Amino acid sequence: MGPQFLGLSPLVKHLLIRTMFPSWITHSHFPFPSGSLSIVTLGKVLKVIVVMRSLFIDRTIVKGYNENVYTEDGKLDIWSKSNYQVFQKVTDHATTALLHYQLPQMPDVVVRSFMTWLRSYIKLFQAPCQRCGKFLQDGLPPTWRDFRTLEAFHDTCRQ
Repeated sequence: MGPQFLGLSPLVKHLLIRTMFPSWITHSHFPFPSGSLSIVTLGKVLKVIVVMRSLFIDRTIVKGYNENVYTEDGKLDIWSKSNYQVFQKVTDHATTALLHYQLPQMPDVVVRSFMTWLRSYIKLFQAPCQRCGKFLQDGLPPTWRDFRTLEAFHDTCRQ
């Protein structure tokens, strides 16, 4: 999905991404000419609103599986935070991950790497911290995922 795909429409680019991760993307919207909004669902753990401009992920908003991702008028809510601290932290970590995986020349690698990293959250409430071995610290599960190994850590344990 390198430079040869730069001239494709957002719909075609989105369909190519959707074929890479078929069971994750549950709904898509194309509210602006050069971008899309998608809802990525990971099991019954969480939902992620992915805002894309062209083939680049612009931002993500992570919410709990049972949280509403739509505004009162039926549009995807790309501005409201999750009601839960755990998903607010995952949103912050996802923003950091987008900066880490930034490769403007290879947007397909960025999407694939980011989505692989994101998939590690399927076990958000099942994976113990790799440093302290605990499932909860200050009432939260390990919300940080290492960018290379995808291992789970509490914020205070990752340094």
